[in-house]
Amino acid sequence: MMPPRSSPSAPPSAPARPSFETVYAVGLPFLHHALRWLGVSVNDLDDMLQEVFLAAYRGLASYEPWRFHAAPAGVLAAAGPPPLRITPEAALHRWLFGIAWRKTSHYHARAHRRREIPSGAGVSWPFDGRAPAPTPEQSLASADRAEIVTALLLKVAPERRVILVMYDLLGVAVADIAGELSLNENTVRSRLRLAREDFRAAVARQSAERRSALCALTASERPLPSATTMLHTVRAFPPVPAPAARALWRRLQQRIDERSAIARTTPPAPW
Repeated sequence: MMPPRSSPSAPPSAPARPSFETVYAVGLPFLHHALRWLGVSVNDLDDMLQEVFLAAYRGLASYEPWRFHAAPAGVLAAAGPPPLRITPEAALHRWLFGIAWRKTSHYHARAHRRREIPSGAGVSWPFDGRAPAPTPEQSLASADRAEIVTALLLKVAPERRVILVMYDLLGVAVADIAGELSLNENTVRSRLRLAREDFRAAVARQSAERRSALCALTASERPLPSATTMLHTVRAFPPVPAPAARALWRRLQQRIDERSAIARTTPPAPW
């Protein structure tokens, strides 16, 4: 999503490009919350998840994982893989967030959104063989944190909120945020500072009982947990319930299959 300003070639033994099934399995829990942080209403969440994943499939061939794993520009090793800076999952989250941000910009700007439909995602089910699901207790605590953070983030102005998420949750550098959002770095720093102040003010407006619960969820000894502390607690995103995840996968597959059928029956252009 946010590569370094230079564009290094793929290094030797570069991280493999993930399958679309992996993108879906890793990205769904993250996007389920990230789209809410970007201001998508609950009623539109399913449609926007489809839009982001369809755009991700279409762009997957151009996804370059090494841009997120390579050493800083100018020190790329001549041979052998570069040192990892973030995990493959974190790299996917950054890339998907960039897609989500662009899609939600259109979502907010236009009443009728254009649907971008790729073709041919395959039919395998992406969740088979993955790590065991968390216990109900773990899922409940994780879901509680995510919902609380979402409610607090929505109190922050959108142009500040996106920077807060990118910097404090996704770990994107100021320079890369500036490049992605077409802002200068001083503006990014200013909005980040104001976003943290807005978030802290939103926490302060909670009842004493609620603030105590927030401190317990974050294991914070401070009376008002910071935005950074709160965002760090939701980096392990709670899983989307399996029936909902499977239903969304089927809808994605149906749209992809429909587009593939149209492509097969469309006559070639006469020129």
